Amino acid sequence: MSNKLVKGTLILSVLTLFTKIIGSLFWAPFQNIAGDHTVGIYRISFPFYSILLMIATAGIPITVSKFVAEHLSHDDYPGARRILRVASIILSLTGILSFCILFFGAEYISKVILENSAATPSMKVLACAILFVPIMGAYRGFFQGQQQMVPTGISQLIEQIVRVGVLIGLTYWMVQKGMSQELVAAGATAGALFGAIAGLIVMLWYNRRDKKEQLYKKWNPPLRRPESFGRLSKKIIAYAIPISLATLVLPLIGLIDSFTVPQLLRNSGLSVEKATELFGIYGRGEPFVNVISVFSSSLTLALIPAIAAHMSREEYEAVEHKISQSWLMTLVISLPASLALAMLVEPLNIAMYKNNNGGDTLAILAFSAIFSTLAVTCSGILQGLGFNKLPVRHLLIGAVVKVIGNFLFIPTMGIRGSALAMVLAYVVVCSLNLWQVVRITGIRFRFGAYVLKPLLSTGIMLAILYLFYKSMLFLVTEPSRLFYIFISLAMVLIGSFVYLFALIITRTLTEKELQMIPMGRKIIALFTRLRILPR
Repeated sequence: MSNKLVKGTLILSVLTLFTKIIGSLFWAPFQNIAGDHTVGIYRISFPFYSILLMIATAGIPITVSKFVAEHLSHDDYPGARRILRVASIILSLTGILSFCILFFGAEYISKVILENSAATPSMKVLACAILFVPIMGAYRGFFQGQQQMVPTGISQLIEQIVRVGVLIGLTYWMVQKGMSQELVAAGATAGALFGAIAGLIVMLWYNRRDKKEQLYKKWNPPLRRPESFGRLSKKIIAYAIPISLATLVLPLIGLIDSFTVPQLLRNSGLSVEKATELFGIYGRGEPFVNVISVFSSSLTLALIPAIAAHMSREEYEAVEHKISQSWLMTLVISLPASLALAMLVEPLNIAMYKNNNGGDTLAILAFSAIFSTLAVTCSGILQGLGFNKLPVRHLLIGAVVKVIGNFLFIPTMGIRGSALAMVLAYVVVCSLNLWQVVRITGIRFRFGAYVLKPLLSTGIMLAILYLFYKSMLFLVTEPSRLFYIFISLAMVLIGSFVYLFALIITRTLTEKELQMIPMGRKIIALFTRLRILPR
C-alpha cells in the first residue's frame, strides 16, 4: 500500500473519527434532554430518508471517484472535470425528485407503513436535506478520485458540527417551551438540513480553489473525443446503479428494523411506548459500531479510485499489494476495537447514557463490527476491480438473513435477538465478499497474519484493560458517572498504547509499515528508545 494511499486513508479516518465521535456524543445529551421516546421517533424517521438519499445519490459519488481516477491516470484533467459536471446535473435532478417523494409522502409513510404518525413532521424536515446532500456527494467523489481525502473529511466534520449543534440547541429550546415529542423530534432532524448546507458550502470552496490551482497547469489532450452528455450520463448511471443498490441495502436493514423490531416486541406483549423506548435503547449501539467502521469506510473511499487507476495502467502487482495490506489494516483496527467494546460495554454505556440499559445488546452488536468492516473493505476492492454487482447480491442475502433472524430471535430473546441477527447477517456478507475477492484475484487470505496475530495482540490488550478496570472498581466503592467517563477515556489511552506495543512485539506490524503512517517515524523513535524495536 503506497504512502499516499495510507496517509490519505488515515487523514480521512482521523477526520471521520472526529465526525463520528461528535455524532456519537450527541446521543447522550439528546437522550438526556428529550427522553428515549423522542429518540425512538427520531430513529424511526431516518431509514426512509436514508433510502431516498441513497437513491438520489445512486452510487454516483463513488462512480465519479473511479472515472476521475481513470482520466487523471492519463493526465486528462478536462475529462475529469466533465465527469463532475455531468454527475452534478444528474444528482440535482434526483435530489429534487426524492425531495418530492418524501415531503409529500411523509404522512402516508408514517401512518400506513410505520404505523406511527408522530414521525410525519420529522420526515418533512429531512426531505429538505435531500436537496443539498447529493450535489455535495459529487464534489466529494471528484476529490477522492484525485486521492485528495482532506476536502471530504473537512466537509464531513463541518457538516456534523453544524448538525449536532442545531440538533442539541433546537431540542433544548423546544423542550423548554413544552412542545410535543413529535415536534421536538422534528426540530432535532433540522440539524441534518443545516449540516448538509454547511457541508456543501465547504465543498464548493474547495472546488473553487482546485479550479484556480489547475488553471495554469499543462495537461495532455484527451485520449479520445469527449463523449456527449447523454452517452456520458448513461455510462455514469449504468456503473452507479449496482453501487447504489449496495449502499441501499444498509439503510434497508435499518428500515426493516424500524418496523419489524417494534412490531415483534409489541407482539410479545409490550406496549407501543415500551417497544419504541426499547428500540431507542437498541440504537445506543449504533454510534459505537459506527466509530469502529470509520477506518474501513475511509479505506474503501481511497481504495476504489486507487485500484481503478492501477487497473487502467495494468499495474497488477500494485493492485495485489493494496488488497493484501487493506485486509491487514482493516483487521488490525477492527478486531481490538470490537472486542474491547464488547468487554467494556458497562463503563461506556454508563458514561454516555447514565445507565447500563441495553448493555448486553450492545455487547452482541459489537461483534458485528468485525465482520461489517471487512465486508466494507472487500466491497471497495470488488468495486475498484469493476465487479460492482457482486456486493449488491451479497448485501441482499445479508438483508434476508437479518429479516429471518429478527423473526427467529426477537420473540424469545427480545431486543437482543435483533442484535444477534445483525451479527449473523454481516458474517454472511463478509464471507461472500471475501470469497469473491480471493476467487477473482487469486490472492491468498493469510489467516495467521491477518487474524491470529492481531487477535494475539488484542488478547494482551484486553487482559491489561480487564485488570485495570477491576482494580479501579475495587478501589471505588460507589462509582459515579464521572468515574465511568474517566475510566472510559483512560482505558482508550491505555488500550491504544498496549495494543500498539503488542503489534510490534508480535511482529504484526513491521518498521516498514509503521513508516507509512502519519507520525510513524516518531513512533519508531519512541519504541527504539524504549528498546522495543532494535536500534
